[in-house]
Amino acid sequence: MRTNTKILLSNDNYISNLDNPYSNLITVNEWFLQWISIIEGIRKPKTVINYTNYYNKNIKPVIGNMLISKVKPMHCSKVLQNMSSTYKESSIKQTRVAMSCMFQYAVDNDVILKNPIGKSVVIPTNMHLSNKNTRHLLLTQEEINSFLSTAKETPYYLPCSLVLETGLRAGELIGLTWDEIDFENNYIHIRHAMQYDKNKGWYFSTPKSKQSLRDIYMTVKCRKILIEAMEIYKIRKKNRNSIFNNLVFTSIHGTPIRNNSYDIGINSICKKAGINRFSIHSLRHTFASRCIMAGISPKVLQTVMGHSDISTTLNIYVHIDNSINEAEMKKLSMI
Repeated sequence: MRTNTKILLSNDNYISNLDNPYSNLITVNEWFLQWISIIEGIRKPKTVINYTNYYNKNIKPVIGNMLISKVKPMHCSKVLQNMSSTYKESSIKQTRVAMSCMFQYAVDNDVILKNPIGKSVVIPTNMHLSNKNTRHLLLTQEEINSFLSTAKETPYYLPCSLVLETGLRAGELIGLTWDEIDFENNYIHIRHAMQYDKNKGWYFSTPKSKQSLRDIYMTVKCRKILIEAMEIYKIRKKNRNSIFNNLVFTSIHGTPIRNNSYDIGINSICKKAGINRFSIHSLRHTFASRCIMAGISPKVLQTVMGHSDISTTLNIYVHIDNSINEAEMKKLSMI
């Protein structure tokens, strides 16, 4: 009987018993609890929260009660397939990453022989999100002009304009402080980001990776945006929490603007402008796309974007190439 093998151990002493011949009889649920408790001290809090949410909502209902040694690629594919009708592709990809990391840690510790997340476990192609819920990543120049014109008198105009000129991540934009702005040498020195946790509140964190610690050249337009932001900073309401007072962009209350607040504000502006809605991440993607079309090399763009893996940068190139090819092929219909 399983209970006689003495392997139902607490999170604190499980790892020391991985050489137990019955260790592969643990369930996926039991392994997840052990794995997540370990990465809490390694990964960023937001990553741990995301992994936990994806596990509880999507992975656990499908394979949580299975023995970890019995999980096959088809079971992992089922997890992703179940998500395909209601989740965005990015969420499905992150769930796949979470599963892969969890199982790979089991492989590295000799709990299982092989990671079931292999090449056959792919992102479903039959996702059918409605147009209403779909956000596109690449904005046309017409959409950019219409958006900025409509956003001119809102608190979102300057920060969104800055992302279009720099490709900052949302956390980097939210946590951007004036000591990172180097007007003398025309550089923005990205040294931290800002995140929100329901238990910890707002806090500064290190950027996503070592490559995210970077210096971004300040274009003429970028400099103009920041000078205008500085004029607002001089007269804006200060917050009782002093850590917020050096932020480049804040709400009218002097507090950081949350990621979802940006998206809500952007959606409202898009509706008024009569254009397809998008997220703040779309502005970062659009910046990268414009760099590509301007002839910037993948290696340089990787540095500017702060990508740790150049494959992430190259994927944007592929996306742009496909978009350009499609536009060129459509010209055939005019002949």
